[in-house]
Amino acid sequence: MTDENDQPPRERAPLLLAFGEHAGRMAALIRVRPILIARLIVAPREAVHSIGAFLHLAPDACRPEAEVAGLINDSDPRDLLAAALPGSPSRLYRALDRVGDRVRGQEFYRRVGKVAAGPFADAMLEAKAIDDACLTYCEALSGMDPEVAAIFATLRDQYHAEFADSLVAFLRAYGAVGENDLRLPPRSGLPALVRRLTRALGQIPAPDPGFEVPAPYRLITSTDELQRLGREFQNCLALHHWGAAEHHLRLIDGSGVYLVADELRLLVALHRIGGGLWVLEQCAGPKNEAPPAGAQAALLKGLAANGVKVLATDPQTALARLYGATRRHRRLQADDLNDTEDGDGDDGEEIAA
Repeated sequence: MTDENDQPPRERAPLLLAFGEHAGRMAALIRVRPILIARLIVAPREAVHSIGAFLHLAPDACRPEAEVAGLINDSDPRDLLAAALPGSPSRLYRALDRVGDRVRGQEFYRRVGKVAAGPFADAMLEAKAIDDACLTYCEALSGMDPEVAAIFATLRDQYHAEFADSLVAFLRAYGAVGENDLRLPPRSGLPALVRRLTRALGQIPAPDPGFEVPAPYRLITSTDELQRLGREFQNCLALHHWGAAEHHLRLIDGSGVYLVADELRLLVALHRIGGGLWVLEQCAGPKNEAPPAGAQAALLKGLAANGVKVLATDPQTALARLYGATRRHRRLQADDLNDTEDGDGDDGEEIAA
């Protein structure tokens, strides 16, 4: 068991508590240099954090207590901060006012120094609060697409920055976004970026489905056209609907094929499920109206004639329904057995049909 006398003294004075884990050391420094009290008692937050960073990181903080106390008392807090985080911009000192009322841990100030010396210093220095979330955001910007990072360093929107970065990576892989294509006019916001990315998405042509489309249908060849028809038909293919984006990306990667019959006013969604097999997800008119009698059957007949194998349902649903049916079947049989006798069999064992 550890002797309580071996533990560092716990300081309770409010002035010392502001220095966090350095509270005990500040008490020792004040003891050897009592005049420090007059300096510390009126020190603003940025000065307190500068002293804390100095004690954490500056090489001179390892000198004897009397020398360290003298340095803190006789130095401008800005100089203490510079000794702890060399190369940081002068604006950092004032920004430390937004870190909080207590000195943070050593790693926190290391992160602050690294961000302050990097390309996204402004995102931190102009933030309303400099905390772990702010630093995480600035660090994340460093790993993003440079053009996306530049946009969101101004927008200060970490949640949507990650989404934009993923979408831009996808568009660049298809060659739909080139260098400097994301330069937006000054004061542009997220809607302007979304419009730019949506236009880029519409430039990617849909791949050949590998079969001939039966008349009177034609192939939808871009997400621009899919978006236009989704709005025209007032259905879930328009991007303002939740889940519509999945259809647009399916069209691009070839896992979805979308057909339109202009005179019949019908939209068709086919989903590729592998092995040359497809599922007819939807055949509907404007506002998801049911197709005219016989229209869906004629479509399936035309697809079959062109060598397209369309399943009645997708394998995922089929597996889930069949497995659910066997579970219900086992429960019913177990109930019947319990009515007649107490069985010793394994409840998890399959019961032969």
